[in-house]
Amino acid sequence: MTEPVLDLSEIVGLYKEDARRSIELMRAAAHSWDDVRQGGAARIQLRKLAHQLRGSGRTYGFRSVTRIGKALEHMMIKLQAKRVQPDERLQKCVTRLIERLAITFR
Repeated sequence: MTEPVLDLSEIVGLYKEDARRSIELMRAAAHSWDDVRQGGAARIQLRKLAHQLRGSGRTYGFRSVTRIGKALEHMMIKLQAKRVQPDERLQKCVTRLIERLAITFR
């Protein structure tokens, strides 16, 4: 007897919807750069969401999401440890990575 074929498209569709919501929250956090700079809730949210997307990207087969999530998470870790400065260059880099995530889930 053969195993039934699983249709995972619905689950992947739900994942994409959830990822889009996370990306919108990340955009809002990055837009509050003063809060990120000062170590506030926006920075914490960016790190948390990046970590979640890093793990879930791998689970759902989105390797680029895992790589970008890892990069964003490490930026927030380095920022926390004061190994990078929360300057305009970092802000642009974070924003660019968030937009790359958004492109993945269009």
